Amino acid sequence: MNTRAPNTLPRPADWRDTAACADERYKPIADFWHANDSDTTAIRTATTICGHCPAREACLTAAVAEEKGAGDQYVWGVRGGLTAAQRRNLVKRVQKRRAPRAPKPPAPCGTTAAYDRHIRDREPIDDACREAQTEYRRKIRSRQPRSTECGTRGGYQKHRRNGEQACDPCRQANADADRRLRNTGTTKQLTERSAA
Repeated sequence: MNTRAPNTLPRPADWRDTAACADERYKPIADFWHANDSDTTAIRTATTICGHCPAREACLTAAVAEEKGAGDQYVWGVRGGLTAAQRRNLVKRVQKRRAPRAPKPPAPCGTTAAYDRHIRDREPIDDACREAQTEYRRKIRSRQPRSTECGTRGGYQKHRRNGEQACDPCRQANADADRRLRNTGTTKQLTERSAA
């Protein structure tokens, strides 16, 4: 005696019901979706029909889920508009994507990175960050060789900073540097190598 109630409820809608390959018009060519990758005519026909299918995304999702972990010999045919090889490549590309990196914690105060963060986020700058930035600029300036001897452009600029009258050699060096800037785009003297 059957103690189960008959299944009288309507079946829920399934993507397979709206798939293009389920259309009666395509029954004569149903084998095209199961064709070998070398059968280019069948593959082209099947992928063209899949391209207009309203259930293409659902079909591809189901195919990838069903074929997950299956050997290459079990992955075949056209599903979701892709051939077996294309689906394998899709899965490989997705697997190669790296997981998103966790956001870095903000730099602690007293560093130049924290100073930059305060500027970027329009936050008030604390004394430790201001001191770190000042020290950083000091280091950068100390690395840059400055020629402040008389007879150089740096010497001319030193005279100007100090509110002094520039000496003749410094004025001449500054005029030469200005001329080079207009003619070559740089104030530096061209060496024989760079001129060649």
